Order: sequence, then C-alpha cells, then structure tokens
Amino acid sequence: MNREKIREKTMQLIYQMEAEGTFDVTKLSIMEEDANIIGKKQADDTFDAIRDHIGDIDELIKANLDKWSFERISKTDLAIIRTAVAEIKYLDYIPQAVSINEAVELSKKYSADNSYKFVNSVLGKIINNTEQVSE
Repeated sequence: MNREKIREKTMQLIYQMEAEGTFDVTKLSIMEEDANIIGKKQADDTFDAIRDHIGDIDELIKANLDKWSFERISKTDLAIIRTAVAEIKYLDYIPQAVSINEAVELSKKYSADNSYKFVNSVLGKIINNTEQVSE
C-alpha cells in the first residue's frame, strides 16, 4: 500500500472517530494487512500525533481560520486538515508540501466542490505562521 492510500485510510478513520465521538486506535485493524512497514509507521505516527496533540492541533487550526468558525468545518474537512497538521507538525519525515498536496487531493475527492481551496488556505496559513514563529 502506498503512502497516499495510507493517508486516505488514516483520514477516513479520523473522520469515523470524530463522527462517533471517540478516538479508538484499535480501529487501525481496518488497515489492509499488506501495508508496508513505512505505511504502517506513517499511520501509527499520525494517529499517535493526533491522539497526543489533538488540543494543540485544533487550536492551531482555529488560529488560522479566516472568517470561519471551527464548528462550521465539515467533519470531512476537519479530518483532512487534522491529518495534514499532524504530519506537518509532528512527522518530520514527510515534507510539508506533500502533506498539503495530499490534503488538497483528499478534499477534492471527499469534500464539497470548493473545499479544497479552504483546506489549502488553512494549511498554507499554518505553515506560514509556523515558519514566522520559528524564525
């Protein structure tokens, strides 16, 4: 299974966990058995980052919304953005540009017609604001 498919399955599980109101990592069993070691590590690392830093991730998202409230973000877009933010902030082996590009592609596939623009905007602001803070 390639990294894109791992990311897609991870986002789907994060969506499902949000919809059910529980963060149950045991749902990883839905991942295909033939996932390669890198893919499995990516999924595990993403879930761990979200579980351990969900408050920080959500605050970062909230701080980078422009004329939009956190509560109005669709569950699908929120799962996509959380997945990308976890990769950007906590998985240094995935380039930021890859995380953003994959998030945009997932939003084109699973979200409303123009959601990809919203996802791209929020993630771009997060990266820009994070880089400014670290300089």
